[in-house]
Amino acid sequence: MQIERIDTFSGHRGPIYALEQGVEDKLFYSAGSDGWVVQWNLEKPDVGKVIAQIEGSVYAMRMEPESSILWIGQNYEGIHGVDVGSQARIFSISLPKQAIYAIQFWDSQVWVGHDGGLITVLDRATRQVIRHVKAGQKRVRTMCLLGLEKIAVGYSDGCIRVFDAAFELVESWQAHQNSVFGVVYREEDQSIYSVGRDAHIKRYSIGEKQEMHTIPGHIYAINDLVFSPDGRHFATASMDKTIKIWETESMQLKKVIDFARYGSHQNSVNRLIWSSFEDLLVSCSDDKNISVWKIHERISLI
Repeated sequence: MQIERIDTFSGHRGPIYALEQGVEDKLFYSAGSDGWVVQWNLEKPDVGKVIAQIEGSVYAMRMEPESSILWIGQNYEGIHGVDVGSQARIFSISLPKQAIYAIQFWDSQVWVGHDGGLITVLDRATRQVIRHVKAGQKRVRTMCLLGLEKIAVGYSDGCIRVFDAAFELVESWQAHQNSVFGVVYREEDQSIYSVGRDAHIKRYSIGEKQEMHTIPGHIYAINDLVFSPDGRHFATASMDKTIKIWETESMQLKKVIDFARYGSHQNSVNRLIWSSFEDLLVSCSDDKNISVWKIHERISLI
C-alpha cells in the first residue's frame, strides 16, 4: 500500500472539528472553532467558498441530499439550515442551550445529540421538536443507524445505547473506558465498529454486547473511523496526530500516515471522509488544515 498526499486545503482560522460529504461526491464541507462553514471541491484544490458564518464553534453538520440543505449545529443556540447552492439561511431551530455534537437523519426524523446525555428529536419536514430522549448524564458524541429500525448512540460515559423507533432504549453496554467518539454500522457483516478516548477499536455483532474483536489502535484518543467506498479498508483519526489504514476483514494495520513520513497533520486529527470521488481520503485537524490523500494498493503480478 502506498500513500500519496494530493493536496492541503488551508483557510480556517482555528481547529477544524467537522467534515460532511456533499451531494456531489467531489464536494465536501468543513467547520470548526472559527464558525466558518466552507465548501471545498476536490477537482479544484484549495479553492474554498465560505457558505455560512456561525457564531461560536461548530462540532456537527449533516447534509440533507433531497434539498441540498446543510444542517449546522450551533453551540448553545440550535440548528441552522443553509442552502449550499444559494448560501441562503433557510431556517433556524431554537434548541436547549447546550453544545451539539451529533446530527443524524432517520427517515422523517432528525436526532440531535447534546451535552448532558440529552437527545432532541425533530420532525424533518416541520422542524418541530417531537421528543426529548435522555438515557445518560454524559454528552452524546456520535450516532449511526442500524438498518431501518434502530439507532446506536455513543456517549461520553463510554456506553453505546440503542434505541428503537418508539424512542425506547432496547440495548446498552459499556463499549469503552471513556468517551465513545465514533460509531459506524457496516451492513455487510452486520457489525458495529466503535472508537473512543481509550484509543481502542472495537467490533460488535448486532444484538450482542460482547465485542467480537478489540485492538489497541492508537497511542491517544481515536476521534473518527470511516470505511473506504469498497468497504475493504477503514481509516482511523487520532489525537496522536496520525491517520491509520486498516484491513476490514482481519482488522490488521496496513499503513500509518504521519507528519515525519508523509507531511501529515501536526496536531490532533479530528474527522475523516473517504470519498467515492477517486477514492480520496480527506482529513481535518486542530492544525487548521485539511489534507487529501490517495491510497494506492499494490497489485501483485503473477
